[in-house]
Amino acid sequence: MKRFFSRKLAALFVALVMVLALTTPISWAASCTVTFTDPSVIVGNNVTISVRLSGNAAAATIWMNYDQRYLQYVSGSGVAQGGGGSVKLDYAYDSGGAGSMNFSMTFKALKTGQTTVTCTSYDIVDTNGEDMGTNMGNSVVTINAQPTASGNNNLGSLSISPGTLSPGFSAGTTSYKAWVSNSTTSVAVSAKAADSKAKVAVWGNTGLDVGDNTVTVQVTAENGSKKTYTITVNRASGSTGGNTGGNTGGGNSQAPEDTPEPSPTATPVPDVVVTLPDDTQLPISTQLPEGVTIPQGFEEGQLEVEGQTLPVAIHKQANLTAVYLEGDEEHPAGFYFYNEKTREAVAITPVAMSSGKLTLINLPEDLAIPQGYSSTLMELGGQQHTLLTPDGVEDPNHYIVCALDEKGVMGLYLYDVEQQSYQRYQFAQTGEDLLALSEVEEEPQEEGFVFSLFGRQVTTSWSDQVVSYLLAGLALLSVVLLVVVIVLVVCLVKSRKALRQAWMREEEQRQLKIIAGPHAPGITVDEILAEYTTKDNENPEEADQGTTEEEEQTSETQDDNN
Repeated sequence: MKRFFSRKLAALFVALVMVLALTTPISWAASCTVTFTDPSVIVGNNVTISVRLSGNAAAATIWMNYDQRYLQYVSGSGVAQGGGGSVKLDYAYDSGGAGSMNFSMTFKALKTGQTTVTCTSYDIVDTNGEDMGTNMGNSVVTINAQPTASGNNNLGSLSISPGTLSPGFSAGTTSYKAWVSNSTTSVAVSAKAADSKAKVAVWGNTGLDVGDNTVTVQVTAENGSKKTYTITVNRASGSTGGNTGGNTGGGNSQAPEDTPEPSPTATPVPDVVVTLPDDTQLPISTQLPEGVTIPQGFEEGQLEVEGQTLPVAIHKQANLTAVYLEGDEEHPAGFYFYNEKTREAVAITPVAMSSGKLTLINLPEDLAIPQGYSSTLMELGGQQHTLLTPDGVEDPNHYIVCALDEKGVMGLYLYDVEQQSYQRYQFAQTGEDLLALSEVEEEPQEEGFVFSLFGRQVTTSWSDQVVSYLLAGLALLSVVLLVVVIVLVVCLVKSRKALRQAWMREEEQRQLKIIAGPHAPGITVDEILAEYTTKDNENPEEADQGTTEEEEQTSETQDDNN
């Protein structure tokens, strides 16, 4: 008996274990780590960043951002898309297994300094298709100057036309003066660097006002060091020009030999220049190259700067202006955001999100900042931007940024600091309309209630209030119809019951008439009923016999009739 119960108990235990194994999934939180190398490189050379994903991942998609001022994408392993400031790493095991993954990205180093390649978003899953907890790193690339790079940032020659420099040019002298006539509104500057690998930029030589004007000549050596020369040009107030300080004036009094012959290697004089974040001076193109595409959301326009009419791209909703720069070896040609007040420009650099790309911009000046947030200037996506940060939080886990999507539409986005990802900001999270832009023109949107009909979206002119009233009316009508149907059903049941009772009474009368037969045509049915009732009460047996005789007579009569 004990052995019997022991076997039963063991069988029950095994069955219970099997049921739990089949019905209760065993789950552990899978995790992985993504590590990057931090390489060093000499400017102008290629550098490779190795990426390793450690963990049993079955598929991984990682979006990386890099600063185009420092790096230019060349190639990669496991790269699905590269260039334009972002790289998409994408890999999946064909066999359905899982394990570690290795990627690589190769860039060309464009300028000296230190830059960070960061992850903006990722999607890493295990063999069950479940998201894995990820410890994401980044790569810091150090770009060093050429060991033999020259630091010579001196000018080899400098002159202006019309006008003469005072004192005479010397590479060690950085400040000069010159005088021109009242009719002179611009001067041509001929400046040549002492080192052929150095670069020269000139600005401030057009649109001269009466009095002193500052013309700036900047020399950038091969190793990046800069030196600035200034020329104070005095434009005379009279038509005959000035001859101040014993210096020869400009205009007709200028000797022919003082005008230098144009040199084929002289730096072209830009009409309008802008300053980039690294202090580089670049001219604004006076004409857009043939076939160039205006950025999404922008419109082609014109801008008056220093008496020059320049082609620009204007974004009305975000109140942005973009100018086209020809670029140089360190800065690609293209459109740059332009600040008219400071004459500064920054590259239009998109950042990647889970679906598509965003171009970060500064918050609009008339943005209604919600309670609990403050506007802050900080670096994000490789550039300085104004964004919203939570008040009183030392290390916030999110920021609110303003950006343009791939169609050029401006909106607010929530930046997750931990995940380094962007998502569209929902206004309901704060209960306030953050985009209260009073003077911004927005694209007209269709108004009215939208509903689905056979899989198609149908837009009506009804407002939400009208739809609410309509739904309330339909509900009330449904209740009324339900009451009417119930009343009709009750009446129908009662009428059918009454009809059935009437039919049964008529049938009873008909049967009694048949019983009475032709022997007593003058006797009514009630009298027959009364007579039979009396007979039955006095002598039940005779009543039964009488009934039988009458039935026999009735039957014989019917036979005779037939």
